[in-house]
Amino acid sequence: MVIYVIVYCNNYRRRVMNNQERIPIKDRIMSPSDLVDDQGAKILIYGAAGAGKTTLCATAPGKILVIDMESGLLSVKDRSDIDVIQVKQASEIMEIYQMLRDGELNYDTVCLDSISEMSEILLQQEKEKHKDPRMAYGNVQESVTNVMRSFRDLHMNVVFVSKMEKQNVDNVMIFEPKMVGTKLGQSITYFFDEVLALRVIEDQDDDGVTIRNRWLQTDVGHGYTAKDRSGKLDDFEEANLLHVITKLGFNTNKIIREEVQTDE
Repeated sequence: MVIYVIVYCNNYRRRVMNNQERIPIKDRIMSPSDLVDDQGAKILIYGAAGAGKTTLCATAPGKILVIDMESGLLSVKDRSDIDVIQVKQASEIMEIYQMLRDGELNYDTVCLDSISEMSEILLQQEKEKHKDPRMAYGNVQESVTNVMRSFRDLHMNVVFVSKMEKQNVDNVMIFEPKMVGTKLGQSITYFFDEVLALRVIEDQDDDGVTIRNRWLQTDVGHGYTAKDRSGKLDDFEEANLLHVITKLGFNTNKIIREEVQTDE
């Protein structure tokens, strides 16, 4: 009999790294390369409705968990290589985080789809706590920041997906991540080294037929907010997270498949 065993070789190390407060300082010293690789890629991606943000999540490396807060999974309905969980309560978001941190859930890449909807869920929680809506809007920024910081600090790849906000500023169109409250949408970009705009750009083939290509814009331009602190990405990259994360220099070969022979 042949048994196929999927060995998640980094699970133990991930549990250790996610609980660093229990490890002596001297045992946490390592090279920058090893530390960054242990932390995993943290990427903020935003785009217009229908641009293919959820489909993009399915291109991430390793075992993927999509935390769905939008009920927008039709594009990945037939995918058997990803797991999804639907979340509608604020408490569930942090419960999933804790299970990921403690190693109860083992994934190589987690996608929060979307943090725009997450901010709405957290706002509703604040409104239930406070009768004054102004206080609710004031507190939600801290709530969203705390949740995003928690997921950002997980030692695995985490992709934060956002809707797109479009504004006309002095007759110039500005595109940026969409969150509850203008200030929150602008401030979250500072949390990440990689902020990518998912764009659908029309072109024509040799026969003059219009074709639509999806690209990840990595630098500011054409009114889009974007940045690549690694300096390793081109201004436009193909819309494939495995390609992008590999190009950023992360080890994407995190799942080892071993074929074990046993006698029965």
